[in-house]
Amino acid sequence: MPGLKPIFPPTSTGPQSFFAKQDGRKMVRAIQFLYKDVQEEKLWLLAAAAVQGVITWLFPTALSFLPALFILAYRVLDMVLIIYGFRQNRYMDGTIGRKITAQIPDENGNFGDKPSNETVVVLLLGLRTNHPLGIFYSGFQKINKYFIDMMKDLESNREEYGYLTTSSWISSSDRAASSELLNIYYFRSMEGVHKFAHNPSHTAGVNWWNKTIKEHRDISIMHEVYEAEPGHWENIYENYWPTSFASAKYPVKNKEADEKDTEPQQWVNGIVDAGVGSLNSAMKRLRRVPNRR
Repeated sequence: MPGLKPIFPPTSTGPQSFFAKQDGRKMVRAIQFLYKDVQEEKLWLLAAAAVQGVITWLFPTALSFLPALFILAYRVLDMVLIIYGFRQNRYMDGTIGRKITAQIPDENGNFGDKPSNETVVVLLLGLRTNHPLGIFYSGFQKINKYFIDMMKDLESNREEYGYLTTSSWISSSDRAASSELLNIYYFRSMEGVHKFAHNPSHTAGVNWWNKTIKEHRDISIMHEVYEAEPGHWENIYENYWPTSFASAKYPVKNKEADEKDTEPQQWVNGIVDAGVGSLNSAMKRLRRVPNRR
């Protein structure tokens, strides 16, 4: 039986989690998050109305409407051009137009013929500020610094901890208060999670929290940990971009390193084609159904 087929070839570029990717779109998302959570939405509407009132007071009435009309016209025109194919749909950037699944290769970059072939540990770490100042609250700023230090440690020592990748999510569905920030971390083993939990960057944050928890009743933190053994996890992505577990990259040996003057290590993305028979259903990806050709 042929092995699983990876979508992307090995590269010399190491993994970069959401933390390491600093681009304009991320800054826009961060600003949107700040707008929503610093104060209630009504406050921002009142602030916008006040600005519009000042513009109307300083300039003739006809001119005061031009900025809003210009922005609205630009957004509508941009939408129409994308819909009718005159402009590239930037919202699809990075998406993969097929059915894919994320698997784990061996040290040589081979995926074998069995999906879900290794243990995966998932750590969910949640944080929410319930203070009126939102993310500007000094307590939140302090704990956020510890989060950043822990993330830097994970990025720098990923192989030591068996750390694979991270994704970040914002939940606004369960409470009317500020949104919850949830980071999802993927590891190779529970031992790696415990090793990370007892490292200096994590224990420093835990010690600070335990000493000051009574002072920060308005900060909420949580974690959940789940261990999935081989054959007990699966995933599928359709028309999706590499995210969550699918964003992981794995260090593998460079097959040409001995023959050429190249780096001995390369990185392989775990994304493979899910259109083949052994991966085209959830039960097969869980190895609950015999693979027959």
